[in-house]
Amino acid sequence: MRIRITLMIVSLGCCLFAEPVIGNRAAADEPKAPPAALRMWHVGNSWSVPFPFEKVGLDRPFVHHTHNFGREGKNWVEESLETDKKNVLVKGEFDVVYLGFVQLAQPIEALDQMTTLALKFKPDCRIYLQHAWATSGRIWALRDDDDLAAIQVEWDKRRKKLEDKVDEINKRHGKQVVFIIPLADAVMKMRQMVAAGKLPGVTKQSQLFWDIDEMKSRDDHAAHQTVVLAMYCAHAAIYRKSPEGLKVSSPDGFYWGPKAHKGKVPVNDAQHAILQKIAWETVSKYPYAGVTK
Repeated sequence: MRIRITLMIVSLGCCLFAEPVIGNRAAADEPKAPPAALRMWHVGNSWSVPFPFEKVGLDRPFVHHTHNFGREGKNWVEESLETDKKNVLVKGEFDVVYLGFVQLAQPIEALDQMTTLALKFKPDCRIYLQHAWATSGRIWALRDDDDLAAIQVEWDKRRKKLEDKVDEINKRHGKQVVFIIPLADAVMKMRQMVAAGKLPGVTKQSQLFWDIDEMKSRDDHAAHQTVVLAMYCAHAAIYRKSPEGLKVSSPDGFYWGPKAHKGKVPVNDAQHAILQKIAWETVSKYPYAGVTK
């Protein structure tokens, strides 16, 4: 009798422990949902403002599209504060500040002012500066035969300028409060993959950017894969975790440009997986993104 009871107890224990393993295996097959959204006070222009960051868990209680870098005696910080009618910044109702300009020199001019204000109203906030992917010398005429090595040299110079300014600000505040998202480097990796024929469904580098008219000319505004990569890089840096496994979708496409592809998502699952991997590998290895020391 004792042997029979013992066998029954062991069998019951095996059943109890077997069920969670099956459940976990099933859950692992499901796409990850974005995390609970951090609140992002977002100022930039068409190189970031139209992007649906909400799709990767980055809520925006305030977002302002501006090209004002000093006109009429105001800079982009002052203009943004006037536009922020709900006083999101002043009330401290944000977690991070995201600055997404194509221009890399002008935003630096008011970055000290932005940092001081953000820390005043939210002492534990973080400020992220998007290092954009502007093409050297021909911003409105991207070509498939671009010299990627030469462009990388120019991007490296611009990134170094940002890093020097960020070092100066962080040293003054005694902590790392301003970070850089290395989006340009991630875009370069994506372009290199396209040039090598390793990004499924994309045969030309120019497909990664805007098709601005019927003549198929391209400018440097982000097309769908570039928008998605930008969002994954932001997620990786701000949440300090890999975006791999997220399932991002949008019934109206990912951009409001001339070729918005309404009614379908022009980024397939294979591309999503590759872009997520590029984002995490790029951001996690870059010290100024704050994921690694």
